[in-house]
Amino acid sequence: MPPAPQGTILPGTTIQLGRFTVVIDRYIAEGGFAHVYVGSILNNGVIVPGYPVVIKRIAVADKERLAVVNSEIETMKRLGKHKNIVEYMDSCMGKLEHGGYEVLILMEYCGGGPVIDLMNRRLQHRLTEPEILKIFSNVCEAVAYLHYCDPPILHRDIKVENILLSNNDYKLCDFGSATTNILRGDNIPRNVKDIQLLEEEINNHTTLQYRAPEMLDLYMRKGIDEKIDIWALGVLLYKLCYYTTPFEEQGQLAILNARYTIPDHPVFSPALIGLFQSMLKEDPRQRPNIYQVMKMTSTLRGLPCPIQNVSCRHISASLFRYRMPTSTTTDSRSYIDPSLV
Repeated sequence: MPPAPQGTILPGTTIQLGRFTVVIDRYIAEGGFAHVYVGSILNNGVIVPGYPVVIKRIAVADKERLAVVNSEIETMKRLGKHKNIVEYMDSCMGKLEHGGYEVLILMEYCGGGPVIDLMNRRLQHRLTEPEILKIFSNVCEAVAYLHYCDPPILHRDIKVENILLSNNDYKLCDFGSATTNILRGDNIPRNVKDIQLLEEEINNHTTLQYRAPEMLDLYMRKGIDEKIDIWALGVLLYKLCYYTTPFEEQGQLAILNARYTIPDHPVFSPALIGLFQSMLKEDPRQRPNIYQVMKMTSTLRGLPCPIQNVSCRHISASLFRYRMPTSTTTDSRSYIDPSLV
């Protein structure tokens, strides 16, 4: 565990965080403008046993940055509770003595830690194909939940660092980059100023190695929609397999051309390789949608697909249910047919 930086909240400190009274147990991490702590819920002054929580403390300098944090909170509120999404519990905001604002966000604690830590512990004996498919399937369920919202939510920062293990489920976290701003048709930026503003936002809110080609060259005017998350899922799956991203060494030109190599080792099934290949298509129209990705992943695991095929893009999240279909028929294809997209 890293040493606590100056200004962290001391263990044993009790704070009122929205509806909850929380006592700080320990500092665990920092990132950007945030410190992250593990704490416990107090009920009438007594710690609630077996229910640790995470407190994310964010310091922002101005109202513009505060609006970004509030957007993250509103997204988490909107998502509610889902087994593959880190649960938001409450939040509060206050002014800092020397200017700026402090935001505290209370979330569920995922004791298994980030997937990247698991990978680092498994450098000698890497993740097996069933383990990879379990992680990936859980993330796909979370992304499906986002994409089936009305309007659809784009996560925009899917990566191994944003996947946490809690009990036997893997959960997607960090919605600071999430947006409903889908750019198609007349919404695609046309002038240089608007394109430059969008470039700045993308640079601030996404990770280069996971960016889709249409995010790198906005002058192509291909638009930005759910397919950027599909591309990121392809990069994620490749990294789970090979412990590196497809474009780590070759850079942005390789991303723009969707050019990458497949290592000889470790060895994975042709169907698994075909799965990430289907997502890493230069043309977003040739990439599968999240249902097709989920369907293929379930087939590889020998399980029924846990989500329905919703052809309409706009469906209320409250109507979306994760129930096993009555039929257990699986798709016999060993790859995703791009013509289905």
